[in-house]
Amino acid sequence: MTDRGQRLGEMLRSARESRGLDRGRIERDTRIRERYLSALERGAYDELPGEVYARGFLRTYARYLGLDADSIVALYRLETRAPTGASRAVAGPRPVARQQPALVLTRGVVSAALLTVLVGALVAYVAYQVVTFARTPELRVLDPAGDVSNHSASSIVLSGVTAPNARVSVSGLAENPSVVADAAGRFSLTVHLLPGSNLVTVSALDPRTKRASPDVTRRIEVVGDGDAPESLRPDIGAAG
Repeated sequence: MTDRGQRLGEMLRSARESRGLDRGRIERDTRIRERYLSALERGAYDELPGEVYARGFLRTYARYLGLDADSIVALYRLETRAPTGASRAVAGPRPVARQQPALVLTRGVVSAALLTVLVGALVAYVAYQVVTFARTPELRVLDPAGDVSNHSASSIVLSGVTAPNARVSVSGLAENPSVVADAAGRFSLTVHLLPGSNLVTVSALDPRTKRASPDVTRRIEVVGDGDAPESLRPDIGAAG
């Protein structure tokens, strides 16, 4: 180990310590074994797998510490011009250090990435369709917002929102009209009432999913029957 090797190693060690880093963490981040990092800081280049790996380790280590990698490698070349460097270069193969493999964008990698994106999009689309068709349509009767008492008219207008283009139907009355909601899901329809208590049941059928909404009910108490249509008035027999 030369004096210049000690100076290069001291430069690496000082840069590491000034950043509060330990070699164990650097090994995890760079995939360079801790014993090779220690050899670089001590200038013990004969403990490295070979000159090619030494230069690669130095570049990676220098970049990690925020140093100029080209300057560090140039300094290493100056330090290893001794004959021992040549003898080390012709030595037999040594264990290969673990290094982060570089990402090479080949045609196979690009095709695999595109296939992954397409499969992900297909799965998302199928999941959306399953959720959409498994869901019952929403139905909200906004007017009247609740039950109505002391209603004096023989009819009432029901309005609200549901699934777009859903068919909204009324049941429970003498006449049970239906209407198709608009593209925004808004609907409005008039129902005729009988004197007394009327339990109006409203439901909606989504034309896409063929699923019906939960029923919504409104109880409407009609006072008097003077305004009721003739067809809806109850028959009252004449006194004997």
